[in-house]
Amino acid sequence: MGWSVNLDEVTSGKKRWKNEIFFVLILLLLCGTLFFFRLGARPLWNVDEGMHSVTSKEMVLSGDWITTTFNGENFFDKTVLHNWFVAISFLAFGFTEFAARLPAALLGLGCVMVTYLLGRRAAGPTVGLFGGVILATNLEFIIISRSVIHDISLVFFITLALYFFYMGFTEERRRKTYFFLLYGASGFAVLAKGPIGVLLPALIIALFLILQRKLSIVGEMHLGWGSLIFLTIAAPWYILISLRNSDYLGYFFIQQNLMRFLSPEAQHSEPFYYYFPVLLGGFFPWSFFLPVALFRALWDHSKRAGEGVLFLLVWFGVVFLFFSAASSKLSSYILPLFPAMSLLVGIFWHDLLKTPALVLRKGFFFSFIAFLAILLITALYFGLNPPTHWQHEYGLDMTIIYFLVFILLGCAATAFLLLLRQKYGSSFSTITCMMISIVILYVVQLAPLATPYWSSKELAQRLDPLLAPEEKLVFYRNMKDSTLFYTNRKAVVLYFPQQVGDLLASSTRAFVITDEEFLEELGSCINGSYVVDREGSTLVISNRKTDDLTAPQGDRSSWRGK
Repeated sequence: MGWSVNLDEVTSGKKRWKNEIFFVLILLLLCGTLFFFRLGARPLWNVDEGMHSVTSKEMVLSGDWITTTFNGENFFDKTVLHNWFVAISFLAFGFTEFAARLPAALLGLGCVMVTYLLGRRAAGPTVGLFGGVILATNLEFIIISRSVIHDISLVFFITLALYFFYMGFTEERRRKTYFFLLYGASGFAVLAKGPIGVLLPALIIALFLILQRKLSIVGEMHLGWGSLIFLTIAAPWYILISLRNSDYLGYFFIQQNLMRFLSPEAQHSEPFYYYFPVLLGGFFPWSFFLPVALFRALWDHSKRAGEGVLFLLVWFGVVFLFFSAASSKLSSYILPLFPAMSLLVGIFWHDLLKTPALVLRKGFFFSFIAFLAILLITALYFGLNPPTHWQHEYGLDMTIIYFLVFILLGCAATAFLLLLRQKYGSSFSTITCMMISIVILYVVQLAPLATPYWSSKELAQRLDPLLAPEEKLVFYRNMKDSTLFYTNRKAVVLYFPQQVGDLLASSTRAFVITDEEFLEELGSCINGSYVVDREGSTLVISNRKTDDLTAPQGDRSSWRGK
């Protein structure tokens, strides 16, 4: 009997490992499609992508990997880790769009896999799979994993740090090793985006231990050695940049961190409730299942994954309340709570498949009703008030927009009908396929249409040969930072119409890059000047006519300033 029991256990173990390998392959294939498909196909877009790519490119060209610069000037707004990743990618693959975005895609993949491992530990492999799929297929995480933005590095290392903590908390035998890994991951999180990289995990861990009444574990966390590991990773760069730049510490820690949190006049100041609609849109489409998932997790007294669910709730609550209390708010700030949200919603879906009780079915029914209602309202709004200005401002044809809405409605309705027929796995898969379809449509159709309005690559490459070797690009009001990446030039920004007028009145040929919306504001200051090139809504104004620019005739105008 004992031998047969052992044989059954071996067979069961092999089956479990086969299932888990299959789960991992699903996540790899999903992330490969969502994050890596035609990753370098579109040019870098202005604002953030251009800026961070230029910063990493200047790092490679200058050989200075300590003091980050943008446009040849010290750039202290961000920390260095993601710039390092992009710079290393540039060294390996050249100064390309693919190389610039590759670190984000890899970190996005890594975050999905760590989320799977955490869900596997907290509530089982199937919950891990659902959580990983949900994280990979929500709107904001897809965008952040396909863009040159620092936040993805912070999200990955905070998620990794909290995973190591939870493993140490639940596995006493290897507790010391996991806690040391926690300190290492926290050190990289601080390099990724400053003190928030250690503050958030510390708050989450402290509150969780208090609620679990297990503060005694702090005594097993080896704080002395842990602090040494943390400082060995996090401190050297901060010390070196501060020694080279005496104004760095005050600017970054006081102005960029403390004052942004406390000051009502901080940049990007928003009301307390700002993140409620951000979650609805950013965590789409899974955001519609989040309220019921949170309510159920808070009030469900079952013991199947009590401490794991509590840990995820604390993680979610700390991050959400912390950034809601901050004065400065951006949608990307709350990305560190997305892994926890994904697992909470994943538990909700898992329980529906495992034990589809009436209360669960009701929760999903009303979640889907809200989902469909929002999509129907959106479709009706576009039908009655078509945003035709999107064609002029963003290059988005209404046919594509209607097709996108049709895909969303069709997939959501199909998933709802499958739910009603109690085909819960198929319903989940339909929503997943909906997001895959949207990403493919975006990459193949939407991004190429919008690129002329969001990137200045083509315009920059046409203008570059007309300028003297050391001549700077001149912008009015807004710098198109992608132009710096594609031309290797520095830039000057003019903020007053008279400055533009004085430049164009000079005896030498001059060019000014601006947005079409500022033409009226410039008014008489551009009398006698010409719009010699355009890309989307970006114009090049010159005091001379030129036939050297190679823009298609439909994009170029000999319009004379009024």
